[in-house]
Amino acid sequence: MSNVKDALLVATGDDDDTLTRLLAAADSFIAEHTGRAFGGGTFTEVHAGNTGLLFLRNYPVSAVAGVRVDAARQFGTDTILPAANYVLHADRGVIESVGGVFLRSRGRRGSAGAPGTVQVTYSTPTDAVPGAVKEALSQLVGHWYRLAKTSEDLGGVLLTETSDGAETKQYTWSLASGLKVPAGVLQILAPFRVPAA
Repeated sequence: MSNVKDALLVATGDDDDTLTRLLAAADSFIAEHTGRAFGGGTFTEVHAGNTGLLFLRNYPVSAVAGVRVDAARQFGTDTILPAANYVLHADRGVIESVGGVFLRSRGRRGSAGAPGTVQVTYSTPTDAVPGAVKEALSQLVGHWYRLAKTSEDLGGVLLTETSDGAETKQYTWSLASGLKVPAGVLQILAPFRVPAA
């Protein structure tokens, strides 16, 4: 919260409730938009087995608890792949099979290589949020905060300009435009999005 308040030049605690709500919304948006959880933790994902590379949603990876390969998709303890059978590229969240694909398809209609035949449990550090993502978060909260303050200043009326006869105020962003996320924030987040499967 203090980083965002510093970025917005907010020195008091008067708007802390609003900023807390906006921070939670921005965190949620960034996770949804990128497909990643930047806060870190332990994750379990299921991938297709007919490939030699698994692209994990969250990275950098601090540890892999287990890779399980199972055509039946039961993932019992007997399906754990020995660590010597794969290589972790931690910085990019990629697990590479040493022996080709993780699970070969059996025939044209076989389900051995179908989606959901490899399960990976792994962890990411809790203090590794990229600076650019922090900046996107600050910019998004700042944008929404300014919209809220402008709306408050205008008494909730959607205007782009007001005049009291002596002074005219112009609002360079339109509350009526429907633009909730600035293009610059989307541009910052673009490299962090999980590629579509």
